[in-house]
Amino acid sequence: MTDQRTAGRFKQLRRSRALLLAGFRAHPGPIAWGLVGSLLYGTSLVAWSVALGALCNDVVIPRFDNGHVATGTILAVLVAVAAVGVVQGAAGLIRRWTLVVTRARFDATLRNAVVRRYHRLPMTYHQAHSTGQKLAHVTTDAEAAAELPARLPDVLGMLVLFVVAVGWVLVVDPVLALVGGMMIPALLLVNSVYQKQVEAPAEAVQERLGRVTEVAHESFDGAALVKMLGRGRAERDRFAAEAAGLRDAKIKLAVREWMLDSLVESIPTATSLVIVVVGAFRVNSGAITVGALVSFVNVFAMLVVPVRTIGNVLGDVPRMLAGYARVRAVLDEPLPPAAADPQPLPDGPLDVRVQDLSFTYPGGAAALSGVSFHVPPGTTVAITGGTGSGKSTLLLALTGLVAPTGGTVLLNGADLSRIGQTDRVAAIAAAFQEPFLFAGSLAGNVLLDFDDSASTAADPRLDEALRLARATALVDGQPNGADTPVGERGVTLSGGERQRIALARALAHRPRLLLLDEATSAVDATTRQEIMSGLATGLTSTTTIVVTTSAVTLALADSVVYLEQGRVAGVGPHADLLRIGGYDRLIRAYERERVQA
Repeated sequence: MTDQRTAGRFKQLRRSRALLLAGFRAHPGPIAWGLVGSLLYGTSLVAWSVALGALCNDVVIPRFDNGHVATGTILAVLVAVAAVGVVQGAAGLIRRWTLVVTRARFDATLRNAVVRRYHRLPMTYHQAHSTGQKLAHVTTDAEAAAELPARLPDVLGMLVLFVVAVGWVLVVDPVLALVGGMMIPALLLVNSVYQKQVEAPAEAVQERLGRVTEVAHESFDGAALVKMLGRGRAERDRFAAEAAGLRDAKIKLAVREWMLDSLVESIPTATSLVIVVVGAFRVNSGAITVGALVSFVNVFAMLVVPVRTIGNVLGDVPRMLAGYARVRAVLDEPLPPAAADPQPLPDGPLDVRVQDLSFTYPGGAAALSGVSFHVPPGTTVAITGGTGSGKSTLLLALTGLVAPTGGTVLLNGADLSRIGQTDRVAAIAAAFQEPFLFAGSLAGNVLLDFDDSASTAADPRLDEALRLARATALVDGQPNGADTPVGERGVTLSGGERQRIALARALAHRPRLLLLDEATSAVDATTRQEIMSGLATGLTSTTTIVVTTSAVTLALADSVVYLEQGRVAGVGPHADLLRIGGYDRLIRAYERERVQA
């Protein structure tokens, strides 16, 4: 058990050192100034006690004993006291300012680092982690982690105060120093016990914060579903249960912190009382002066400040480290390997060749197995199949958002995995069944330009993209045209309208390879046919691959790839594939479903 505790302490020290080094590397300036301010503040507190002793010995006592004090002495003592006060005040301002600045800047640094990491991590990571947990990493976890580097200067300054104070009392009177030193083992014991008791509750608080955020995000994001199914009470109960767990964890942690504060405050106070009693005897014996005793009492009373500061920080270290550990877990997630020796893409529409492609989700069954087909440049190929046949996974692999576990995707002969991100983003665009719209204007969502300083409605790409997506009338019918805001996730638009805006966004990209995953499933049949016909005639320099179950779209495609359980069960024109029993039954079933709907 002892070995485990020792190992745990060393682990905590290593994690604390790593967090402090990360904070100092990110923002050395504020932390360095904080150290200066804290060192000045700590030494000025001891100087203040010495000045009070001098004031007592040279001004107060002579005034009572002799009835007169030299004016020069009074001025000298007052100037010394004032100077110490000015230094102490300035140092206090510096340490407070740097604490706030360091906390805010390092918090922002961690948040930005986590967000950048999220943007670079593969889709499989985002599919495996809830949005609520990811939001917690960006908010509460980063905020907790930023506390330790911000409070480091304060701790070191208070440590200097402690060391200087101890050195001063040893020089002035070793006896009183020994009496006061008895509180040190008691404080160390309190902190040691506290650290053992608080680590688990602190980690539980950070974990429950993430769970509360997760539940709240799901409830808010699914507000329509919650209202429609009358799940309001159930969601409130679910959130209340998590909130109650967080409340209980915070109370448990707060109670232990309160106990530490109470003990930390009572030990120096009791020590000061003992010093007064022992010091009175020392004054009577002539060993020390009254001013020295006043300084002693003041110093030991002030030792509550460093002990409390250090104790509070030590008490919060488990929570800070728990937050940093969760942030670090994101930052340490392995990134997809960068393209080695990136291959350029030749101009013109892309020739797509899929060779023996396979993909397996982590911890799951194979989604794709040995998929092979060819899409000539400038043509339209449809991909269809039953639920779970691997259609959407195949499209994600073609976008490069997920890396296949086997096989290759060739674009004009270049391996997709070896194409640089800039070239890939410039060449490929996609629209999905569940479109995502930002809480900006229609034009901003199409052109992905949310600069409020200038209107984007005059951009020629906008008119062309809206025309091809059959969304011109939709935009013109809005109160402010293309500048009309759509609300969060496009809440002011219908499902079909959101899909057309998302399709226009992909088209405004002017891609050489257009990937559509049921991108018009919520659009009526007539408009869907107009869209697909318009794409076939208006995108002669674009290769199009569309995942669909619509017979109209399948018939318009140059070729169809039919998937069954992650494997290619047939490739060819729609009319030819109808000879395959499984394909024919599937298409008829989908059409009956649409008619009934």
